[in-house]
Amino acid sequence: MESEVTPNAAGGSSSRDRSSTWTSKPFVVVPNDDAVNLPEIAAAAVKQFALSSPDIILTFVSGTRAFGTWKNEDHRAALQKGIIKIINACETWILDAGLDYGLSRMIGNAVRDEQRYRKSRKEYEMFAKGHQQQPHSRHSVVLMGITATALLEGKSDQPLQQDPLGTDPSHTHFIFVNGPVEAVAARQANLAVELVHQTMHVLQKIPNSPSNAPSSAAAGENVSEKLAQHEQIPLVAMLVQGDETALDMVEIYLKHGVPVLVVKGTGLMADVLAFAFEECKELGPGPHLEKFRLDMTKHIGRIFPASVADGSLENLCEKLLKCIGLAKQPDKELMSVIASSEYLSDLDSIVLPVIFAARSPSLNALPQQISKDFLLTMKLNRPNLARANVLRRDYDGVVLANNELFEKALLWLGRESFVEEFMEGDIAVHKFLNHSSLLRLFRLADNRDFFVALLEDIFPGRFSQNESFEESLVTVDLNLIIQQLTTLPKFLSMHELSSNYFGLYAHDAFVAERKAMNALMVWAVLMNRFSLAETLLKFCEDPIPMALFVSAMFRGLSGHCDASLTTKLHEQSRNFSMKAIDILDMSYRESSERTFDLLNQKFADFNNKTPIKMAYESENKFFLAHESCQIWLTRLWEGGIKVYGPTDSLIPSEAKLIISALLLFPINFWIQYDSKEFLKHQQADNAADINENGSLHNDVPLEQDDPVGLLLRNISRHGDPMDLSSPKNNETSEATLQKLEDLSLLESRLVSGKPTEPLSLNVPRKRAPPVIRYHRRRKALPFWRKVYYLWSAPRTKFWMFQLFYWVYLAIFSIAVILPSCNKTHLDAVIFIWTAFGVIELGLRTAYQARHDFPVSIRRRVIEIVVTIVFVLAAVILRRYSGLVRPLYTRALFATGLLYMYYRMISVFFPMNPDLGPTLYRIKRMILVDFVSFVRLAFPFILANLFVLQAVMYPDVPFGVETWRQGFHRAFFTLFTAFIQEIDYTPRCEATRIFNHSDTCWTGDYADHTCPTLGVISYVLNIQYWIIMRLILMVLLSALFAATMIKVKEDAEYIFKYQRYSTVLDFASRSALPPPLSVVGYLFDWIVACCARTKRIDPGHRKQLTQPRSIKLIDRRSAVIRSNESYSYWMGLTKEYYRKKAEEERERKVPAEQLKKLEFMTFDLLV
Repeated sequence: MESEVTPNAAGGSSSRDRSSTWTSKPFVVVPNDDAVNLPEIAAAAVKQFALSSPDIILTFVSGTRAFGTWKNEDHRAALQKGIIKIINACETWILDAGLDYGLSRMIGNAVRDEQRYRKSRKEYEMFAKGHQQQPHSRHSVVLMGITATALLEGKSDQPLQQDPLGTDPSHTHFIFVNGPVEAVAARQANLAVELVHQTMHVLQKIPNSPSNAPSSAAAGENVSEKLAQHEQIPLVAMLVQGDETALDMVEIYLKHGVPVLVVKGTGLMADVLAFAFEECKELGPGPHLEKFRLDMTKHIGRIFPASVADGSLENLCEKLLKCIGLAKQPDKELMSVIASSEYLSDLDSIVLPVIFAARSPSLNALPQQISKDFLLTMKLNRPNLARANVLRRDYDGVVLANNELFEKALLWLGRESFVEEFMEGDIAVHKFLNHSSLLRLFRLADNRDFFVALLEDIFPGRFSQNESFEESLVTVDLNLIIQQLTTLPKFLSMHELSSNYFGLYAHDAFVAERKAMNALMVWAVLMNRFSLAETLLKFCEDPIPMALFVSAMFRGLSGHCDASLTTKLHEQSRNFSMKAIDILDMSYRESSERTFDLLNQKFADFNNKTPIKMAYESENKFFLAHESCQIWLTRLWEGGIKVYGPTDSLIPSEAKLIISALLLFPINFWIQYDSKEFLKHQQADNAADINENGSLHNDVPLEQDDPVGLLLRNISRHGDPMDLSSPKNNETSEATLQKLEDLSLLESRLVSGKPTEPLSLNVPRKRAPPVIRYHRRRKALPFWRKVYYLWSAPRTKFWMFQLFYWVYLAIFSIAVILPSCNKTHLDAVIFIWTAFGVIELGLRTAYQARHDFPVSIRRRVIEIVVTIVFVLAAVILRRYSGLVRPLYTRALFATGLLYMYYRMISVFFPMNPDLGPTLYRIKRMILVDFVSFVRLAFPFILANLFVLQAVMYPDVPFGVETWRQGFHRAFFTLFTAFIQEIDYTPRCEATRIFNHSDTCWTGDYADHTCPTLGVISYVLNIQYWIIMRLILMVLLSALFAATMIKVKEDAEYIFKYQRYSTVLDFASRSALPPPLSVVGYLFDWIVACCARTKRIDPGHRKQLTQPRSIKLIDRRSAVIRSNESYSYWMGLTKEYYRKKAEEERERKVPAEQLKKLEFMTFDLLV
């Protein structure tokens, strides 16, 4: 050994033979000696090659006599693709003959193309990211050739191979074996097995063990002895074609317990062995051996006719039977047959089941082996195989509770199915995720280019590609990023996240899990991991708010990325929006009340916002356009009142509403009140705090003597008896047990609906007041309450505000059109009315801003400032009329009137289902189409302004009139053609100049106001008219028509989206419109003064001053959320995903069936 293999400085091995002339790659040489120590050779090769520990080793067995062509070249390409896929997925060693011939050349060509691709990709990454940035790391390529030197020297005694062969240049390492070809075959197989053993010994620090015996363990073999076997590093032998020597190698592999995969359909020995194995498996044990042997002899003689001539036919048959006998093991399968097909491109999915089936059950049951197998399936991204072959062995659930494996599943791209397995296994995410692990996820993510670009856009100059993220990223910057994308401040608390990780719960374990899921979802979105975010959504307790939140984040990301990603991010945002809509629709069809409860629910994780408000703030018009959301808005809009009469009545319902509000007495026969709705609101209005009346749900009051209501109220006041850690539960164990019994009885009552016995709650039973017991004794509403409820309804406010606004506009219009000296009193009315309107708008804006209403504060402030400036300017100019010309004062009033008319359109028209979408179309045509038209037409207008003025009126003195005349002609040509300017008139002809003696006078007429006409004037006017009138104006009409068609559907969504802000705006207004609103504000100020002097408690002050419509919204917000509610929404989400997966499978069925038919047709033809 020492004389044959000695390391050299180049990293290879020098020897006294010609090995160094065959390759420049690292190599070792095995001498031609029967007593050679193969374990030492393998150990020397492992240490000298300095390779990393492999995840899987594939050794290919083929022939050196002849390598036939494939029946289907697509199958050959599929095998190459499958090999490269495994190499890229995990650390893989490929072992073959290493020759520039046959299967070795085919594998070498595939590896060469992959190495070229990696090199070009590395150069691109270095160019794109800069030389300081490390390129994306990939698994190393190890293609090792165990080569017979007799074939390289041309000393083979095979008749079909006399010329010497060369080594394949794409191989990375070589082991040269001296000796005859027939003897070398067995040594090659033994070397492959020894490489596995020595790798485990050298690289994995597993104690060495002899490998001369087959791998079948004795009955008394213990676990430590099994860990020393080569199964710890999977080794699979693949037989492709092959000759007689290949059968010898297969026999040796089977003796060592190495699984053999035979590729049927490639020809030669592979087809023979596959035929024999399948026939023997089909016949089974019994008296069929002689017939089987005869059939095998014929089959071998047909494929290897030379064996008949040299008398080796019987020997081959015996070897075949011996191999089949070795493959038959009682507890494992050592041989598998796979047909040559295009499925070879998924070679990993073929090899993994072979590996698992070749192990003994005791070895497969080892926790270390299970974890290693699961990691291998995760690297190869085969979740189905992990579920079927690995997880079913993990009875203790050790794998799915492993945080390191869960982190790898999150970090590696495309492992969403594995993440889903972890989540289905009930992994505690809050026990995995803290601020440190979250920072590690950001640092170790596979592709963080998108996130780094986002950071560079939001925080310029602070982050770069080649820098590691600091801890401040998750503690400070992350919340700033979320706020900029979604407007939600302080969404994540790293302190709470880490406290939950250590078991110091701020609330409980369920809230901690939800907080951790929120943080994990944020990481997935910021990494642009769309599929991972979809997977995590399945396990969110609040799927609809979370889907809206993710949709808002993707929408926000689209404004901070490259233009090439904007469309994709918008699609992802739309996708999550549609998920929220689909889940909402499923719930709405099952239970509308549960859906409305969700829409009313304020979610603490999302800044106490309802789903409807979240959708509005994220501009999610599709969610707000859903039927349930529109019904919710309609209920709020109507305020619980309805107008009697058919829809085709002679008197419109709006007119009935206005007349009833003004005259009051028609309320009794035109306005309908929902007694249940208003009686319970009357009960709430009479209480200082609605929760003091035993309300299970804010809009479902309970009887005082109802045991269920009393128990729930008792829990809310004195603590949950199930929460033994509550400071309110410092009571005896007997009292706690009594409450537990009460809860069990309550559960039985809620489930059955008919309690068998009354509950004993140990609380005093009081007779309910008449107001609370509304469903036992109906009581009509007082008339004053009917008036109050009518005027408080947003629908009534809308029409009353509009009516008074029309009166205001009528007075304003008359004041503008009357002569200046005859309208002093009207001016005073306008000033006062406008001032009251400004006060109402300012107070309403302050209230809406304080209660976080969807209102643009900047726009409101501008509107208030402009109105105040108008009022002050008008008052000053009317009071001091001599400051400016009276015409300017009238123009100011006219401008103010025009603004008020336009304001009416923007305030009241959007609620109309016909005018609302039309307004959006008009807005789109003005702001998009007309602006684009102006940008296009401006150069033509500006050019012809100067050109036409210079040619037609060359002698006009330069001044303001020159500019006015040029602009008038150039701009108003958009609407009309100035034909009269190119006509000859008698007045101008009388001043024509026939003798141009004055060189400073250019025109044809002595009167400079007369246009100079001629060919040039005609040509310039005609070209301008054609461009403006026949081209640009037609283009503008076409743009308008295209916009009308394009935004037809979108306009409906926009109308329904903007309806939310309009409804809430009128819901938060005072009941009385300006100028009567001063009465309401005086009442509010009086109440505030009484509250300050403690004559009214704060609870009554809130009820007296807060708009009733807003109180209805607050009361409908659910405050009690049960585990059943969480389970319902999570179950509904999973059912939604299940239906989507089923639809996707059904969609793929025709393509899969067609593909199978093509394979069957090919097999029949072949």
